[in-house]
Amino acid sequence: KIPGARMIMQVHDELVVECPEKNAAAVAALLKECMVTAASLKVPLTVDVATGKNWAEC
Repeated sequence: KIPGARMIMQVHDELVVECPEKNAAAVAALLKECMVTAASLKVPLTVDVATGKNWAEC
């Protein structure tokens, strides 16, 4: 668990998480790891991660 991080929205195949700026890199890394290992498939699951002060910056 990362202090101050919380998922605020899920839109189709996107997750929007709010957290303190100092924790953004750790949250992004954790989310990416969780998403690429969510299922064992014959094809790789690829994930793009972006951070910004608001959704428009991502």
